[in-house]
Amino acid sequence: MLFYVKKYIWLDVAMTIFLAGIGYSGIRYYHLPITLLFTWVAIVQGVASFLVISGWTLLVQKGYALIKGEQYAKALTESLAVHYSGGSIVQAIAGGITAACGEELFFRGFIQGKWGITASTLVFGLAHFGGKDIRVVSCWSFAHGLLFGLSYRLTGNLLVPMMAHGLFDLGGVIYFQRMMKKETR
Repeated sequence: MLFYVKKYIWLDVAMTIFLAGIGYSGIRYYHLPITLLFTWVAIVQGVASFLVISGWTLLVQKGYALIKGEQYAKALTESLAVHYSGGSIVQAIAGGITAACGEELFFRGFIQGKWGITASTLVFGLAHFGGKDIRVVSCWSFAHGLLFGLSYRLTGNLLVPMMAHGLFDLGGVIYFQRMMKKETR
């Protein structure tokens, strides 16, 4: 579902406010300890986490190309890319910021903080589950949720998965937009 809200800025912002509100309320209600430190170490860790998650995603895409063929891998990527084809750079930036703020506050800050990394991984994956055309890609979200969760657990700083998630979504939207522009030429 969360794949689809990025198509419309107003819906993306509304979902961010909703998730951030629930996350923040849960953190406060359960008195969960949250560390959100903006340091050079956190920036490096956030970029490193982004690179690991991006590298894993690239390996999976290349694996599909090897196992099922280039055409299958291309069609799979295009099935997600069409959802971002008409967006602007502002929309791409907004998508990165909203993922970083709302989703990470909810999934890592609240869900992982209260019920652990397994629960946050499952809820994150289910929240990103999409229709039949992107079902395989949706399954990758479970691994992404685990990797974002591990980056939080290993560093203890919520800024790290926030940065990694924001950069990943920003990069993904820009990549998909450029891919679709090439297809329409």
